[in-house]
Amino acid sequence: MAMRRPTMAMTFGQKPTPKAGAQQRLKQRQGQLLPWIASPLTHFFHTNHDEHVHKPLRTTEEAAGPTKVQNVSNVAEKDEILYEEIEAEEATSGELFYDLFFVANLTTITSVHYMTDYNTLISYIFFFIILWFSWLQTTLYDIRFSVDSVYERCMKAIHFAVMIGFASVSTNWNPMDTTLPSTVANLQFMAITLMASRFTLGIQYGVAAGYARRVNKGMLPLILHSAMMFIAGAVYLGLFFVFRNGTQPRAYIAMFIVIAVEVIAVLVTSAVWKVVSFKMTHLVERMGLLTLIVIGEGIIVMLKAVNVVEKGSAYGRGWSASIFCIVGAAVMVIYMLYMFYFDYTPRGVHYGTIRQQFWAVLHFPYHLSIVLAVEGLRQWTTYWSYLQAQHVISREFNNVGTLSRDALKNQTLDIIDKYVEYLYHDETSKTILKQYYLLVDEIPYLRDLPIDSWSVENQTTLGHVTTDLFRGYAEFYGIKVPKAKTEQTFLDPFSPDYDPSKDITAVYRFVFTYFFTAFGCIFFMLGLFGLFVRRKKDVWDYIAVTLRFVVGITFCLLERIKADPLMYDDFIASPWPIPVVCIVMFITLWMDKIIGLFAYRRMKGKMNYNSV
Repeated sequence: MAMRRPTMAMTFGQKPTPKAGAQQRLKQRQGQLLPWIASPLTHFFHTNHDEHVHKPLRTTEEAAGPTKVQNVSNVAEKDEILYEEIEAEEATSGELFYDLFFVANLTTITSVHYMTDYNTLISYIFFFIILWFSWLQTTLYDIRFSVDSVYERCMKAIHFAVMIGFASVSTNWNPMDTTLPSTVANLQFMAITLMASRFTLGIQYGVAAGYARRVNKGMLPLILHSAMMFIAGAVYLGLFFVFRNGTQPRAYIAMFIVIAVEVIAVLVTSAVWKVVSFKMTHLVERMGLLTLIVIGEGIIVMLKAVNVVEKGSAYGRGWSASIFCIVGAAVMVIYMLYMFYFDYTPRGVHYGTIRQQFWAVLHFPYHLSIVLAVEGLRQWTTYWSYLQAQHVISREFNNVGTLSRDALKNQTLDIIDKYVEYLYHDETSKTILKQYYLLVDEIPYLRDLPIDSWSVENQTTLGHVTTDLFRGYAEFYGIKVPKAKTEQTFLDPFSPDYDPSKDITAVYRFVFTYFFTAFGCIFFMLGLFGLFVRRKKDVWDYIAVTLRFVVGITFCLLERIKADPLMYDDFIASPWPIPVVCIVMFITLWMDKIIGLFAYRRMKGKMNYNSV
């Protein structure tokens, strides 16, 4: 009698045989080993099926399923099924580890580079361009050709070193002022770092081209990729010597021209030669992960703002109802940024070769806008905390306004002395204002000097002391105030027109401009993403896209409120900038979800009608 094969019930829970356990342990041991070098073309041509390399992806028809495709007679419907169900690999741990260097750089430059005027903003954008497109070039190689091996890990180490090089120049990064010795040195180091990055990519593409020669597929586009990287690296090396000579103060612009050319070259060759395209790669996932990182930077920035609010709990206002609402609204804005992006970005689909490339590059202005927007959230949170403290100080100044001139002078100096000592009592904060020791010398001198014998110089000194107090409080709350290029020769602190916080207000007039402009750009980009992620759009998709464009225009119009000076000043001095953004985004999110609900019901009803 033939033996019956064991059923699932008989084998469930059965312990593996000693031989099976040994095989499993052997496989685990093998998984810890690395080849010296593996074919970078495994992802495309499946030339190597070793355990150490990527597993071959299923074809489009395999991903969709043979039964599902064969049962469809209409060619257009069949193409749409294949389009909508493409399976791609997930990001590797090495790629995620590389992303950590990106977020570390982003956190560093944001924490040390304050955007207080046009020049500092442009400098920040320049650094972000270099950082983002260097990440993109490395990622475009990794998602197609990265296969774990000793060689690949050595190349990764160089890319990690490049990211560290970027961080090393972030502290004094200011290419807009090439007269500074630190600027020239930073530009030289940045050029050498970019050269190392591109030469490394040139070697990687060259190795991939060597393997392509064996299978006679994709060699020409890979050679073009490699040549472009080596040419770009050579240009960066040439810029290093140009910066050293110092004959061309605007030569740094060439770096950004080369960055644009090399990106265009890689994307165009990948579109022309389909064999090295981004189809069935995890480009969508990589962009989604980077978006999470950029939004996560906003959370880090807001936690810093919360810490600043807590610092002001003694002589400031600390936590109040208005500050609590502002912080809550800022957190909700960041959360809604996450929802707007990921709720409308389908995973596991291929948008089409050209569309996907445009979609990927559009993430640059989108991510830059998010970075500026969340930095604006931090700035407005700390500014309102500072204003609360300023109101406390100003109230004390106003309460001594009816005294005699000598009493007024002494009371003013007492208030300044009290707050200066609070700001710097721990000895570690005296570096915030370089004038600290000047202040502690000037205050006793002015106190002993009768008001009737004061000269114009004495009045100006008191005016500078009062201004430095407010600047010190601004620095205490994390507000970086640029020093005036020229000191005023006369300041009357007793004049009704005297404003010790004028420089601080000027900073936030600038923050106001890029804050609302950044949110406008975010929604413009979300609208463009909506056009790219749906190949076949219906009227509901167009309504959702239009809604995003309308909101983008709304934020840009809010920025134009400065055309009315009175309304502009009142709005800046109020707690409303962040709550207004939160309210607009919340209403937009609900409208978007209602549009999605109507679209779903309409499509479901149509499908049920057609199935009858």
